[in-house]
Amino acid sequence: MKAIIFDSSTIINLAMNNLLWILQPLKEKYGGEFYITQSIKREVIDTPFHIKRFKLESIQISNILNKGIIKVYTEQDLSTETKALNEISNKIFFNKDFLKIIDEGELSALVLAKKINAQALAIDERTTRLLIESPTTLNNILKSRFKSEIKVNQKNLKEFKRITGKIPIIRSVEMGMIAYEIGILDEYLPKKDPQTRKDLLDALLWSMRFKGCAVSEKEMQEILQQEMREISSPKRDKKEKQTIRTKQ
Repeated sequence: MKAIIFDSSTIINLAMNNLLWILQPLKEKYGGEFYITQSIKREVIDTPFHIKRFKLESIQISNILNKGIIKVYTEQDLSTETKALNEISNKIFFNKDFLKIIDEGELSALVLAKKINAQALAIDERTTRLLIESPTTLNNILKSRFKSEIKVNQKNLKEFKRITGKIPIIRSVEMGMIAYEIGILDEYLPKKDPQTRKDLLDALLWSMRFKGCAVSEKEMQEILQQEMREISSPKRDKKEKQTIRTKQ
């Protein structure tokens, strides 16, 4: 199915940066569906609505659901498969005890992405992304965090990989970059000279990082350098990108 599944982390990042509005034009360019699960809805709307600090964001996110920009997937019950994946994924890394590394919302998003063969999973949280893309890197991070040897249940890791497959991951950073590249964010530009465009992209990247997107300073610098090369090149390809890129 031509669809992108959203974890709560990416939606919250966009909300905190006042960028939920870019989802509608991005979806129009993409030409597919944006979905969340019931668990994600609880995380981004139902629960925060009753917390004064997060109530406004909850209302704003609810608004994009009411408009159908993002839809709650209700066609199938995901609870059984989510519980089964929980038993596997949260019993992969251990020292004295198994380490819980993924919560219910992320697990349900993974289950849905696999079930409907979604084109990508939008998630800003680093742990889940690394478990999918680079378990060895995640193991090293856990060793550093806990300052002890972390063992790996290879059987469960293999089963996790079998169940989830190689679902491509995108983050709020990739979504923001696409919005920037195809001109959705041009209303923020008082003038469109190279330095002003660079400042906008720099501000966008840093703000998304500060709001929780796992993107390194080195990666941001590479993005900025690439953008400046494209701006300065007389052969710059100005053809609008019709699909949302996935992180390689």
